[in-house]
Parts: sequence; C-alpha cells; structure tokens
Amino acid sequence: MKKILLMMVALVATVSISAQDDEGWSKSFAPVSDKAELGGLCTAVAGDGSVYASSTYNQAFTFAGKAVADPDGLTSSCIVKYDKDGAEKWAISLVGKCKIYAMTADADGTLYVAGQSQDEKVVITDTQGHEKEIQNPKRLDPFFEEFVSANEGFFAKIDKDGVLQSILTLIPEVNPDILSIVGDPYGMGMEGPIYDYSFNDPVYVLPKKIVLDGDKVYVAAGFAGDIAELGWKGCYLNYFGMDETILDVKSLGIFSMDKNLLNLASVATVQATEKVQTMTQYYPATIDFVVYNGVPHVAFIGAGELTLATAAGSKNFAFDVTDDGLNHALVLANVNAPEQPKVFNAAPANYLGATYSLGDAAIAGDACILAGTFYGNFPLDNAITVDENAAFVASIDMKECTLNWRYIPNVHAEATCMIVTGEETHLATAEKKYTVKTADGKEKDIMEQGFADASSYNDQYCSTIFADDTNVCIFSPKLKPSNVQAAQDVQNGAVKVYTLEGIERPALQKGLNIIQTAEGTQKVLK
Repeated sequence: MKKILLMMVALVATVSISAQDDEGWSKSFAPVSDKAELGGLCTAVAGDGSVYASSTYNQAFTFAGKAVADPDGLTSSCIVKYDKDGAEKWAISLVGKCKIYAMTADADGTLYVAGQSQDEKVVITDTQGHEKEIQNPKRLDPFFEEFVSANEGFFAKIDKDGVLQSILTLIPEVNPDILSIVGDPYGMGMEGPIYDYSFNDPVYVLPKKIVLDGDKVYVAAGFAGDIAELGWKGCYLNYFGMDETILDVKSLGIFSMDKNLLNLASVATVQATEKVQTMTQYYPATIDFVVYNGVPHVAFIGAGELTLATAAGSKNFAFDVTDDGLNHALVLANVNAPEQPKVFNAAPANYLGATYSLGDAAIAGDACILAGTFYGNFPLDNAITVDENAAFVASIDMKECTLNWRYIPNVHAEATCMIVTGEETHLATAEKKYTVKTADGKEKDIMEQGFADASSYNDQYCSTIFADDTNVCIFSPKLKPSNVQAAQDVQNGAVKVYTLEGIERPALQKGLNIIQTAEGTQKVLK
C-alpha cells in the first residue's frame, strides 16, 4: 500500500502526533455484493487509538468472530471497531435503507454518529443484542398519489463497547402553507392542493459534519421542510411569479446539542430569501463551520438572494445573477455577529456544470483552513479563473478575516478531503494528494492517490478509509495512545491551552504552552 495513506491526522487540533511504526496496519471487510452499493464510508478515532469505521452493507459478513445479520436485500449500514493494533473488536448493524454521513469520537471512546434514514423503519442492533427502532413516518405525496417517507436525520451515541446509549431523530414536516395550490397548474388533469415534489426533493435532513467541542456536539446539515425541534422553517418560494405556487428549496443549517443528544439549539441557518418572485433566485450551495475560541463560525458559498440567521441576528445578501452567470460568493461569519460577515465575491461565471463545495474546514492556530471545489472565478482571488471544476485549499486569518494564502493544483479535479496537521495541510482529490505548509501554503509534495473510487480518506487523527471493489479498507499508523489522547483532549475541550501571558488558545502552538486540566497546570513544549 502506498505511503500516501500513511497520514497522521490532527483535524482541527494542531498537536503533532508521532508514530511508533510508520507502516501501521491495514484491514478490510466486504459488506456489499455489488460495488455500486458501497457508500457511507466514515471513520473516527478514540483517545486510545481505536478506530471506528462505517459503511453501507447488503449481505451477511463476519466481524470479530460474530456474524452480522443479513439485511434481507436492503442496503443498510454498519459500524465496526478495531483496536489500536487493528484487531477486530465488534460490529453493529442498522437495518433499513439508511446511510451514515459523519462520525466523531470523544476522548473516552464514546462514538457520535450522524446519518439519514430513507426507510419507514431502521433497526439498530448493538453488541448486547438490544434493538432500537428509528421510525420514519410516511406521508401522502398527492402529486404522485403515493405514500413516501421523509428523509429524516438520525443521530446516535454509542459507547466504546458498542452499546447504544441514545438516539435522536429529526423528522422534517411539510408546512401546511405549502398545501395551497389549487386548480391544475401543470395541465395534468389534477385538481386540488398538492405538494410539488416534481421540482425539488422531498423534505429531508441530510447531515454533513459532526464535531465535539467542550460539552457540546455541533452538526451541519442540509434540510428542506420544517424542523420543529430547532425552530427551522423550510424556504418557500414563489415559482414563475405565481402567487399560488410555492416550493420548498434547499436550506442549510448548523445546530448544537449536549452529549446526551438533548437540549437542541439552532446555531445558524442559510436560506434563500423567502418568497422571492424571480427565476434568478438560488439557494446556498454548501456549508461548513469551525469552532474558534469556543464560538462557532459558519462558512458557506451561494448565489442569488440569501439570508444568514443566528440567535444574535440576521444578514441579507444579494449576490449578482447576470446574463454572464452567477456570482458564487464565499461568506465567513461569527454566529455572534452575523451582521459583520467577511464576504469574498467572485465575478459572475457560467453556472452550467459547475460545482461549488466546501469539503472541510478546520482551525490551525489563528487561521481557518478551508478546502473545497469551485468553477469559474475563484471567490478568494478573482485573478484565478478556471473553465472546469477545480480543488482548492486556503487559509483565512480569523482575527483580521483576510486571506493568508491559497493553493490550487495545476491539474483540475474536485476536492474529496482535507487533512490538517500542525505542520502540513493535505488536499486530496480522487487521483492525487497535495501537501502544503500550513503556515504559508507553499507546496511540499504531490503524490499519486491511486484510489479513484475512494469516498473518504480520513476523519480524525490517524485513520484512512477507502473503497476497493466491494471491500471497505481501513488503514491506521500505530500511534502512541498518550499523544492521541492529548490531541483529542485539546480538541474536545477537556483541557484548556494558554500562552505564557495567559491568553487562551484553540490548540497547542509552537513553543511553550500552559495546559490547564482538572488536576492542575503543566507546561508543554511543542
């Protein structure tokens, strides 16, 4: 296996982690019979170096000496655990049409999972044989005259032994106001109120990212419809200027909860401005976030008329839509001061075939490192223009909200993953990995990736996951558990980091640091 995969990862934290054995270990299992059914690949790493991995599965397989039950033809999901040496520990199943989109682990090995259910029922079976059903109510879609399930978001807390601790579901609802269409607007011989699924997806919650910070869990997600628990409302827009025709379009949001998956609170939403009677109205394309000095900061890319809303206020944006194309702007905002965002504008460019995405965001010292994909004019530097989808990684100063540096590979390809360590930032595409210095963005290395079908390259600290035909492959270098624990503690707020002058820092910095723990203080040299 190429050494490209030997990446010692420290997402968000800037703690350097040293390996005991560069070669580490690699393992694989075969959860599907058809490569096309493989997805939902995520990893997370516990403080002792144990690795969790998720995948879809549609056939029985054996893991840690125990059979994982056949899901009877359903493309379901599973989670497996390896110890720090790569030995199989346990597997649990989530039977029903569902997919896991993000995972993270606490310092003690507690796992937090974010996924989406597209089935009427998903049954989670943990290592103790306990079964928990995730119910997904069905509703009538009058346009197609059939019952459909909402694509609900689900969140699970699982302890280090694979025992399910708690489940949270967010079930989107259709706003009654949307059931106001009368007559036969589409000339299809249908009368009466309809919810128009023909122009947009059914209501849904789609998690993108899950992060632990202190005693809180933060989640970024896309949604359509109303989410009562968060006070989120779907974005209902007039279509073709017809007052009676209202659609629900894609919205993006961030919310928080405690570690028991309770006390939910909205952190931010980004939506198209409500009820705009224009064909040039667009929705936000992509969202991400970082937690800097304990405060969430939201990053998003979008075009048209958009609104950012937080508990501290809201801000309306109007990004140009012209005959030449769309102005896809990148916005970075402190959720405590949404009225003072930093906006990086791109000159309008033809939208056809374009991708705008944020693959990941992480804090490194006082910088926000962003990776993603753009098309046309680069929002962070309009002097850069491409005529195909291109990956990028960039550093933004969190104090001044100015661009530190940006790096764009010469060979255009969509970004698939970003890995940030104390010294290096790795930008991955399906074909190659690009390494730059985190401090200044100077190119250090370009290596062949060799895994064009990889869905995910890493999650936290030391794990890599990719698809090889019908196999799910996991790789991890052997790490010193104390180093992993220290990095995890800093990220998750279990310790506080200060300069010699007493200024709190988000992570260990080069030089001498003061570490405050429950047991006292100590000096740490990085």
